[in-house]
Amino acid sequence: AVHVVTSLSGFEALLRRREVICHGTPFYAGWGLTRDLGVVPERRGRVLTLDQLVAGVLLLYPRYLDPVSGLPCPPEVLVRRMTAGETPNRLGWLGPIRRAQGSAMARLRRMGGR
Repeated sequence: AVHVVTSLSGFEALLRRREVICHGTPFYAGWGLTRDLGVVPERRGRVLTLDQLVAGVLLLYPRYLDPVSGLPCPPEVLVRRMTAGETPNRLGWLGPIRRAQGSAMARLRRMGGR
């Protein structure tokens, strides 16, 4: 079993059909899919199937943006863009910053003896 307080790992465990024991109240608790040891809000009074929970979490609740146009889009457009390799790399600036951070940390370790 996977024990969680508030963790996405519990949702991932549910997707893998593992038993999940909730000591807190993550978003997937209280729908009849987990063993809930924490207080569950009354609004979660009905039982959902795993498919219903996944649909709500990944399809119905979130708002997606088309990575090409930057406009709101349904999840199918995002999946199509990702599988076609049409998603631009908007994090190209991150590589040089991480390298600079690594160099700075190495210098600090040499100076501090850590």
